Amino acid sequence: MRFDTILAAADVPTIRAEVAALRRPARRLARGLTVLRGGSAEPRQFQVVVDERDESWTFDRQGDRHRDQYAEGVLHSVDGPVEVSFARSGTVAPPVRLLTPELLLLWGSPASFAPVLVQRIHGHWLLVTFEHERDPADRVTVVVDERDGVAHRSYGTGEVTVLTEVRVMDDDEPAPPRPRFSRLQEWPALEY
Repeated sequence: MRFDTILAAADVPTIRAEVAALRRPARRLARGLTVLRGGSAEPRQFQVVVDERDESWTFDRQGDRHRDQYAEGVLHSVDGPVEVSFARSGTVAPPVRLLTPELLLLWGSPASFAPVLVQRIHGHWLLVTFEHERDPADRVTVVVDERDGVAHRSYGTGEVTVLTEVRVMDDDEPAPPRPRFSRLQEWPALEY
C-alpha cells in the first residue's frame, strides 16, 4: 500500500483491493454509534452482524422498531423486500459497509469521492482520506484497522460513525437477538 502519497484515479482499484485483502471472510458482530455532524441530535446506537461467506447481514438501530436484513439476494427493510446485490444492499444501513469497507460508496465512480491519501497512524490504523471530485476541500475519512480489515470509524460530511465493538462470531454461535440499547452516559473514548 502506498502511504503518504497523493493518489491518482488510476490507483483506486489497487488501494480498494488492498483494503479488501486485509480481511478474511467471516461472520462478524459489531456494535457502535452514529451521530449527526454539527447537530444537536443524540447519538444512535446500532448492532450489525455481517457474514461475508454467505453474503448476509442483520442491522438493528436504536429507536427503530424493525430489523433490516439481507439474505439470499433479498433486502428486507421497512420499505419491504427488494432484490439487490450484496455490494449494494448496505445502502439502507451504512454501518454494514464498515465491516466490508471496500464496498463503501467512496471509491470513485459512480460516487463523487475518491481516495487521495492513505496514512498509517499509531501502528496498525490506516487513515484513508477521500476528496470530492468537484471540491477538494470537501473530504471524508475512514479509519481501517490493518489487523481485521474493518473500518472502525467513518467521518462523513453529514455524520460520524464509530464501532465500539467488533468480534468474529463462531460458526455455531446463534444470531444475537434484537438488542436493548442502554442510554449512553458519554461518548466512547477513541483510542488508536
